Amino acid sequence: MIKKIGLLILSSIVLSACTIPFFGNKAGVQITSNPQGMVTINSESSGQTPVYQENLKAGSYAVKISPLDTTLQPWEGKITLTAGTITAVDRQLAVTPDQAHGHTLYFEKLDSKDKVEVNITSLPNTVSVLIDGNPAGFTPFSSSSIDSGGHTFTLTAPGFQDKVIKAAVEPGFRLNINAQLAGQKIADLPTPTPTPEQATPSATPTKAQETPADITPLPKQSTSSAVPKPYVTINSATLGWLRVRQEPSATATEIAKVNHGDKFPYLKTQSGWYQIEYQTSKNGWISASYATLFE
Repeated sequence: MIKKIGLLILSSIVLSACTIPFFGNKAGVQITSNPQGMVTINSESSGQTPVYQENLKAGSYAVKISPLDTTLQPWEGKITLTAGTITAVDRQLAVTPDQAHGHTLYFEKLDSKDKVEVNITSLPNTVSVLIDGNPAGFTPFSSSSIDSGGHTFTLTAPGFQDKVIKAAVEPGFRLNINAQLAGQKIADLPTPTPTPEQATPSATPTKAQETPADITPLPKQSTSSAVPKPYVTINSATLGWLRVRQEPSATATEIAKVNHGDKFPYLKTQSGWYQIEYQTSKNGWISASYATLFE
């Protein structure tokens, strides 16, 4: 009997739908990357992406994608192939691991043909999950109450680019989504050009005043971004952004700018300032006068 399982996949790059029939215990895999790379499966060369193989045995496989551009980082990981289904791997390769992103989709059979289940894991952990635009929880996420058929899964987290994946939920199978989000880039700071000072006689040497370099605000978060409590929401509609400082003081060094309306994990309060995590593992202070705390 032919078992048809179709995946519709969409992330930063658009992939075509694939509905492939398999017999018995055979399984298939589709591996794509941007830019292209050479693929090995269980240390055996499988050619250049995109790679599609069928008639494989169900089980666990080691996959490695080595970019043709040697300035980019390779990706490797373990994937699971289930009889009668296609496992899909899609990777965006990058110079640094924090800018790389991608996902793996695979099915596992359930004990009942009428059951459906969706499991979602992510890197980083505890990112917001939206299903068809509706908040559903945080990763690691599991649900057995999602209707079968096509759905849009959106993963969002402060300091990371949104990840959008479209996949079909099939009766009798658990859909597993393993996703990696890319960190948001902060624009490189311009290097100040030294200005020669005019020499003037003075009994006491004076220190040249430092001019802070312009800091570009972080990329605007998705309007659907959700952050677990406690968190703060930025309220700076007049300027549209708020300074993040190294210490809880208006004279402290400015290290970033955050946008009006965006949300960030709250850490603590000190002297009218909130400490927040404005990017993963990066903390700073914002004025409590221009933010709302939700505990």
